[in-house]
Amino acid sequence: MVKKHFQKTTEDSFFGHFLYEQIIPKNHFLVQLKRIIPWERFMNKLLPYYKGEAEYGRSPINPVSILKILFLTYLYNISE
Repeated sequence: MVKKHFQKTTEDSFFGHFLYEQIIPKNHFLVQLKRIIPWERFMNKLLPYYKGEAEYGRSPINPVSILKILFLTYLYNISE
């Protein structure tokens, strides 16, 4: 089995977590949502919709990241 590869993001950067944890309260709705929902469990259901299931070709965007973005657009009623 070939390893899945996705485009790199700054989601797990040092400065991202360091700054956000100091600015955003721990009881903020989105912080709690990230902690409560196991987003990675959706990966296996979303990968079949990727050609080659992210094993071959150019690195696609992580489908879990896209799901989170779509959820936020629905939640805050904004355009994609």
